[in-house]
Amino acid sequence: MDYKLKSIEIIKLFKPIIPNYAWQRIKKLKWVKHFIESGSNVSNLFDFKTSRYHCEIPPLKVKPNLDFLVLELPPRYMPLMPNGLGYLYNILQKCDLSFQILDVNISLYHMYHEHRLRNKLSNIYTPSGYLLPDDPWDNTSTALWSKEEIISYFWPEILKLTDKIAANPPKTLGISLNGFNRNLAKKFVKEIRRRLPDVVIIVGGYDCVHYNLGPSLFSDFDYMVIGEAELTLPPLMKSLREGNRPKDLPGIVSRFDSSDRQWTTLLLENLDDIEWPKYQWIKVNWYQTYDRHHLIPITGGRGCLWSRCKFCSERFYFRKRDPAKIVDEIEYFTKSGYHSFHFNESDVNGDQQNLYNICNEILRRKLEVKLAGQLRIDRRNTPEYFIHMAKAGFTHLRFGVDGWNDRLLILMNKGYNMDLVFQNLRDCHNAGIVTTVNVVIGVPGETESDVDECINNFIKCKDFIHAVESFNTLLLACGSEYYTNPDQYKIKFRWNKEEIYDRFADYIPTELWYSEDPYIDQEIRLSRLNRILSTLYLNGVQIGPFATKVIERLKNRESESNFKP
Repeated sequence: MDYKLKSIEIIKLFKPIIPNYAWQRIKKLKWVKHFIESGSNVSNLFDFKTSRYHCEIPPLKVKPNLDFLVLELPPRYMPLMPNGLGYLYNILQKCDLSFQILDVNISLYHMYHEHRLRNKLSNIYTPSGYLLPDDPWDNTSTALWSKEEIISYFWPEILKLTDKIAANPPKTLGISLNGFNRNLAKKFVKEIRRRLPDVVIIVGGYDCVHYNLGPSLFSDFDYMVIGEAELTLPPLMKSLREGNRPKDLPGIVSRFDSSDRQWTTLLLENLDDIEWPKYQWIKVNWYQTYDRHHLIPITGGRGCLWSRCKFCSERFYFRKRDPAKIVDEIEYFTKSGYHSFHFNESDVNGDQQNLYNICNEILRRKLEVKLAGQLRIDRRNTPEYFIHMAKAGFTHLRFGVDGWNDRLLILMNKGYNMDLVFQNLRDCHNAGIVTTVNVVIGVPGETESDVDECINNFIKCKDFIHAVESFNTLLLACGSEYYTNPDQYKIKFRWNKEEIYDRFADYIPTELWYSEDPYIDQEIRLSRLNRILSTLYLNGVQIGPFATKVIERLKNRESESNFKP
């Protein structure tokens, strides 16, 4: 760091105690004025005199003679670190093979923002003239990566990577699918197949949770790891290393499988049997945004203890980790200067006492951290419980309330009532924790009277809600009760049901289904959404940026399917 950059950091540190007359003179120095006028964020990360970005660009180098090369293609929300890759690295370390994990996402992220900042670009367009969002990696923009316009902008860099892979071909190539990079991954694999027709392709990740869904979402693979990989990937890698093409493996779908195979799933029962991620293959300081925000994901458990919400597709067997080991992980990163953590799971308080003990351990070690996560409404969430969480460092909690009156909570099978919702939101807010909520509109059986009551309940507790973080009309998603048993909930389809399910394996486009008694289709769901939004706006209820983007997509969405019977 040159003396001017270092001086800026010193000035910022001591500004509160610098006499005002001295500060006024310091501000007039030409180079200090330039940093101040550049903006508080940009001035922290980019030295315009030397054209230096705040970190080196992570290189995309492919090692030779690899048994296994794993790629993380963009997008993945930044600044969240790749928790899944971290666990995968630990698995592969025990597989006795030469491997490399290459995070293409983080490299392209910093390439993009270094270019934007160095050239002081306020707008960036794709070759076809499509205006890119301010940050294509923000969680309000990641869904746009399904568009060819965005893929085409980054494709030249991807092609350079395929050149490097072709020059040093691995025996096996792995692709992490996260739900947003599916289209880019399909194009990438097609190009790799053209250059390296004999390479074995293994895929896994978020798109590969259900064995009957994954191959429908992404079909160009040799092997697909379904769900957790700790028990299923090592036998596959061992057999491939020996030159075999195994079939019918537990937890693995392959193009070599027998037509009559019986599916079996393997789950890791004790999460403490495995190491937590340390991201040894990469520099941890690369995982910060262009304005130097970082967020370390923590997996305190897997699955959901409740697993009964009828609209939810993430209903998996619940397991938890030892509180001391979780805090060991947190403390490890605090020693490297990282203090913001996100519990990367749907049911942080699935075991109420376990979460309480995590907080105890953080307080015992006197760690200074900021924690966030999603909590379930629960009668054991007492005022004292929230105060304990706040003392431990919880600053932001999201609640999946979803239904906003007692009748809808019963229809959705949420397991609590509105009195408990009011109590939890109030007590969380009063403990000084940012409190946000989710909403789901249009479940079968919902009435206009329900919507009226939901609005009244929102207004009743608006002082305890910082923002609505997620605002969705009901989605028929694979794995949910509504998707699996539509007839039971009077859900009807506009075309042949079997053909729709065959063509849309992950979720049913909203224009292709409706529910009866009372009649609800997407037009009615959107009308109710508008009514709730307008009333909440008039009453000062904040709608968060992610929820705002979801609403925009719902309102502006063209036909999702172009389906013709």
